[in-house]
Amino acid sequence: MNGRVFLTSYGGGHAQIIAALVPALQSAGFETDTIGLTTAYALLRRQGVAAKSVEALVVPEQDRRWLSLAERFLGESAHPDITESQTRAYFALGLRDLALEMGEEAAIERVEDQGRMAFCPVDAFRRYFRRTTPDLVISTTSPRFELAAQLGAHAEGIPGLAVGDLFLEHERQWILQPGYARQLAVLSEPVRRSMEADGFAGQIRATGNPAFDRLAIVAQDEPRRRELRAALGIGQKRLVLCPASSSSHAKNGQAFLSPATFARKMEALCRRRPELTYMMRAHPNAPFEMPSECKSGHNPDSSVMSVEDAILAADLVFVECSTVGLQAALMGRPVVCLGFADYAVYPRYGLAHVVDDLDEAIDRIDQFTSLPSEGAGIPPLGTATDSVIGYVTDIITAHDPGKS
Repeated sequence: MNGRVFLTSYGGGHAQIIAALVPALQSAGFETDTIGLTTAYALLRRQGVAAKSVEALVVPEQDRRWLSLAERFLGESAHPDITESQTRAYFALGLRDLALEMGEEAAIERVEDQGRMAFCPVDAFRRYFRRTTPDLVISTTSPRFELAAQLGAHAEGIPGLAVGDLFLEHERQWILQPGYARQLAVLSEPVRRSMEADGFAGQIRATGNPAFDRLAIVAQDEPRRRELRAALGIGQKRLVLCPASSSSHAKNGQAFLSPATFARKMEALCRRRPELTYMMRAHPNAPFEMPSECKSGHNPDSSVMSVEDAILAADLVFVECSTVGLQAALMGRPVVCLGFADYAVYPRYGLAHVVDDLDEAIDRIDQFTSLPSEGAGIPPLGTATDSVIGYVTDIITAHDPGKS
């Protein structure tokens, strides 16, 4: 199969989807062009993907003024993986598109009020696609620049495929809008049926999440589990994994716990129960340091210890609203969802226990030895990447039979 595929995403679990797809697409004969947005660029490069940064969207002779205006929005970088020049490009591109829509003064006011949440630089992607002429545009299902990529592809007559990571409960407001990708790859059959019922007019396939394929092997790697636990010095202790949120914002009117609060509450538990220990793993977008008084826990560098290794080493996983909970459930670990069951969604499918808060989870910790149930209509682990590659082949062939 021949054809040129453009891929983009933000960081975290979404970038892991792109990291799984790029080498598989290349092995299938496709040429790939990848832009990693914000933290995705460094993450993808570390995984061997020859990604470009957001700076690839900039046309210097056209964007000089916007790059200059973007200077006012540059502060200290929130993440070591994001350079100042990348942030400048990100804001310049967002400002330019807003100015095309509402004028320069109004655009600056909008960004001063809303920050990067104001951005959806459709024209920047249209401009890029006219230069690079992809046969298909793939993104995950985030807003802002990912949404802009899909809207830009549609406007240029290029087919788009959006690959969902989870249950798409909160992304539907833009997935269902006119001009979005007409092809959608989703986690499970229940998600496919739900999207169709909500009015998605394009084609949907339940492929599973390509980022989860490696869990099929990792989950059974008992020698690796022993190695990880030995490196942490855990011995026979029961290890509770507490992946920290990437955000301090509230969901459903309730704020996420800070990593420091997580750590201090777990520390107090371990002082009472020395047969227990815990591991805080920061979201890649929000590194943190363990409070100095917390001596019983572990805080591995998230760029060194993968999510999969953290789950493999653990005996129990506490989450608020994190993809890690679903990954852990798929790997067979007991999962406890703290206070955000409706928002996280997967507890509805029997993939996590539900408690009101961390205090209740600590009080009931001895009850959580298995998952409530199994299933959720997710295709078998290890098959998602191949399913998406098959989907890509069908889309490109349908759009241009000469590419087959």
